[in-house]
Order: sequence, then structure tokens, then C-alpha cells
Amino acid sequence: MYVVVGISFLFILGFAISEPVRPLFIAQVGATTLELGLIMALPSLVRALTRVPVSTLADRLGRWRMVLLSLMLSVATTAMFALIDDPVWFYPVVSLSALSWAVFSPITMVVVSEQSTPATRGVFMGLYFTAIAAALLGGPLLCSLFTLILSLRQLLLASAAFPLLALTVFLLARPRDMEQDRRIDEPEVEMGGSSWVSLARIFRIKNVIALCCARVAFSLSMGVFSTLFSVYAVGTLGFAPSLIALLFSFRGLTNVLIRMPAGQLSDRVGRRKPFILAFGINALVFALLAYAENLALLAVTMALYGVGWGMRIAPSTALLSESVTSEDRPLAMATFMTMWDVGFTIGALLSGFTAAFISTPTMMLICAPIIFSALMVFILLSTETI
Repeated sequence: MYVVVGISFLFILGFAISEPVRPLFIAQVGATTLELGLIMALPSLVRALTRVPVSTLADRLGRWRMVLLSLMLSVATTAMFALIDDPVWFYPVVSLSALSWAVFSPITMVVVSEQSTPATRGVFMGLYFTAIAAALLGGPLLCSLFTLILSLRQLLLASAAFPLLALTVFLLARPRDMEQDRRIDEPEVEMGGSSWVSLARIFRIKNVIALCCARVAFSLSMGVFSTLFSVYAVGTLGFAPSLIALLFSFRGLTNVLIRMPAGQLSDRVGRRKPFILAFGINALVFALLAYAENLALLAVTMALYGVGWGMRIAPSTALLSESVTSEDRPLAMATFMTMWDVGFTIGALLSGFTAAFISTPTMMLICAPIIFSALMVFILLSTETI
């Protein structure tokens, strides 16, 4: 459990350090706004196409072997990204990087879920996601400091040290089942036709439908934000990269502070209420982003963004886990995470294709009713499981 939490923290930290400035670096290398949208969308598209097949493959080859592969890929692609000097090379590099995410995230999430009971799953998932949120907080803070002394390229290269450290920790810990084909208690997910049968069974559950709709809507808005905000803040608002990273850290701070309480709250009052509150906050955040131009209001908005983001995670994951059978859980988790990639891809592509005639504030405002509509779907379809 602690190895999983530790390597998850380091894995995410390597990405979180560069997240605020990645769009700036891509543009600096020479990408147009359209190319920026395509490059930002590509990782999510790759993950959406590969995450479920990779999940079933992991059950055949062994989860820990696949985690090892994902960590090695992460180290290589993080370093390669920093060395690119022609936008065309972003496409293969970010595609390979996406494969590491497609392997790592669903496997570690399933491991944590299987080590908990329904009564404690909210706390366990809250602990796991708190570690991820801590990385999302620490990353922008380190980015804000590093951009004062390093160029964007140097910062991106330095960020490769964190997945390398995660790989080192993993090899030193060497999980007991690493040499085995699979753990005895890991249910096998059949390849081929039976996977489609399992997917059909999963999507007959209303909670799964409601959660997937909500996840697509939220990640779509995240795709819009991640593609446009940093470039908008530098070009239109005149903020320095270090200040943008600092704003991201406000989001990270509230994100990390809310995740564990949200998990505990969902164990007491049910999964739906914290999730509904979180989505209401998220709709408000994107309405505010459309009008916030001064630093103080943006700081408050980003702090609210972190609350809405972090509060929804543990309750939604616990609700999903409790809504499906243990046999379907690995595939359900992988499918659920794929919904994020579907939404993010749509959001990033929309941002790239519409940037020439729709302003960034207008795109942010469009996201607010999308999130609210998904919230209404969730309220109408979902039911409690505890």
C-alpha cells in the first residue's frame, strides 16, 4: 500500500512540475494554436484507445511488470520532451508518455481499492488521491521556483528526476508478486468477446452511466483549461510563468486538503452528496474563470477549482467500486478512467480548433453549463450504495 502511494506521488510529481508551463514550451518551440490543441489532445486520445486493452493485458502478464514498464517509459519520455526543438516530434513523444499513464493509473487505483472494505474504501481512496493531490500541489510550487532560475527546457529536463526516483523505489521495494504471472487473488479479465460482455454488463448500471457522464463533462472542461489558460495568462493578462505556476499551486493546495475529508465524509453521509456539491462548485469555477482578470480573484477561483476537483474524486471512485462486482471492478476502473481521456481530448481539440474565433473567457463560460448539465444527469440517474 505504502509503496503504491509513494511511487504514485513521485510519478504524478514529475508531470505536475511541468504542467503549468507545458503549453508555453510547446508554443515556444513553434507550435501554432491549432497544433497546441492537437498535441494537448493526443495523450488523452492515446490513453482512451489503449487503457482498457492495457488493463486486460496487465491481468495476463502481471500488474507489477506493467507498472515497471510504465515507469521506464515515463522516465524516457519526460527527458525526450525537454529535448524537442521541432513541434513534429511532440506527437510521438507524448503518445509514448500517454502509454505509461494508461498502464500506471488504473493498476494502482485497483490495488488500493482491493485493499479496502466498503466501510473504509472512502478513506483508503482518499489517502491514495491525497498523495496524488500532494504531488499536484508540490509540482506547481517547484515549478514556480524553478522558472525563476531555469529556462523552460531546463525545468522540463529536471522533472525527469522524479519518475526516475519512482522507478528506483519500485525496484528496491520489489513487490512480492513481481516474479509471478499474476497474484492468486487478482481476478482474470478475459480478452476478446467476454470483455465486451463485461462492458455491456457494466454499462447497464445507472451509477456507472451517471459517473461516466460526469467524468466526461469535468475532463472536457479540464481539457479546455489546460490547453488555453497558461497561454492566455501570459499573452493577454501579462502574467509571468512563475506567477502562473503559483496560481496552479493554489488549486493544488485546496485539492490536497479536501481529498481525505471528502472521502471520510462520503463514508458517513453517502457518496452522492459530496459529489453533487463538488460539481456545483466546478460549474461556478468556470463561470468565474470567464470574468476573472486580476490576480486576487484568480487566486480565489483557482482555490475553489481545487476544492471542486478534489472533493469529487474519492466519492466517485468509491461509488463506482461499490456499484460493480469484484470480477468487473478492474475493467470498470479502466473504463471509468478512459472517460476522462475522452472528455479531455474533446476539450483540447475544441480549444485548438476554435481559438481563432472564440476567446478563452468565452470557452471557459461555455464549460459551466456543460458541467451543470452533467450534474443534473448524475442527480437523476445515481443511487446510493451505502
